[in-house]
Amino acid sequence: MAIAVASVVMLSGCGTDAEIAPERLATAQDGHIVSVAWLPSGQLYVLRYVDSASLTRLAMITSSGRGETVVVSSTGFCGAPEIVTISILPDGRLGAVVDCEATTTHVSSRIAAALDDGKLVKLATLGAQWLVSWDDDLSNGWVEYAAGDCRSIARYVRGHVVPFPKYGPAQLVPFGLDQDFFDPSGCSTPGRAGFLAVARSGEVFFLVSDEAESLFDERARWRAMTFDPASGLIRQTGPELTDPSDVAVSPDGAALLVSGRHDNRSGVWRIDTTSGEFSRVLPGRFGAIGVSADSRRAAIARRTETGDDLVPLDLVQTTPGP
Repeated sequence: MAIAVASVVMLSGCGTDAEIAPERLATAQDGHIVSVAWLPSGQLYVLRYVDSASLTRLAMITSSGRGETVVVSSTGFCGAPEIVTISILPDGRLGAVVDCEATTTHVSSRIAAALDDGKLVKLATLGAQWLVSWDDDLSNGWVEYAAGDCRSIARYVRGHVVPFPKYGPAQLVPFGLDQDFFDPSGCSTPGRAGFLAVARSGEVFFLVSDEAESLFDERARWRAMTFDPASGLIRQTGPELTDPSDVAVSPDGAALLVSGRHDNRSGVWRIDTTSGEFSRVLPGRFGAIGVSADSRRAAIARRTETGDDLVPLDLVQTTPGP
């Protein structure tokens, strides 16, 4: 069932950013939305985290803006499943990274899977700290290592994690971007790479920081980067950002969206991936981002006093500018 925008309009708080906020795709509920997937069918899914004593909750967003819980049942290969993140698979299905035999204190194993009406279809076994973004063949892809304060990026090739490909700078980057940024063993010193997003063309977008000793260091400066696997070139894309929450790229690769802060202003920032021009397209506190398959719209989690809701962004009407 294709999602329709819920007919609810909210006024934002007072201050310099006060304005009529966008209509909501989903009403506010307890907890934070940690992942959003907008399928080619038009159906929206969100993954919500409430607290450390509870497992994550997967919900399908109805046309009225309510979240309808999707129960993911145990299987012979994955008991007590907990979803870590959701995504759109290249074939249009809902994908997920899932912890098996999960409790609030222990995980037995982690898999990549497709979710067909709540039924797990196993695609691969992952290391305990890896998240995956698939290529079209669902055999290869990109993985992001995320454990505690450590974060890095690598290639996933037929069941094996291999180092980030060799690269050459296409332009001068503001600091030495060496292999330590992409090696989990280098996480004992300042330097992080993460927030991975992959366009349909295969271009890879991510954030790097030579200052961050923790992913939660609000003062550390991050920079958006683009890696082109075809040419092996890497370049900076867009401005310095602090306190990032999520990164998403439109499937056509034209727009990079980042929720975070720039110049002490919080919001969602749209970056033109070709020119590097950028602008704040939504002011306020935002988190997870999902982009529609046609690259025309985005669904973005917004922080509210009663939990996160979900608001739309028109990518056709909002273009980067001063």
